[in-house]
Amino acid sequence: MGEDDSWVVRVTDEDIRAAKADWERARDAGADPRRVAGLHDDLRRLVGAQAQQLADEFRRRRAG
Repeated sequence: MGEDDSWVVRVTDEDIRAAKADWERARDAGADPRRVAGLHDDLRRLVGAQAQQLADEFRRRRAG
């Protein structure tokens, strides 16, 4: 991590599972399509953030 880690947010596998479950529940319950789309977007962003986090960790380990 950097000098000021107070703004770092770690995305965990549990975060991904919870977001996926929220999206699937809304989708399967026939929730408003805007809500379903928003939850899917949240899930997509979390997956992307976790992928970036893993790539950053990999690069940091190779450099050090």
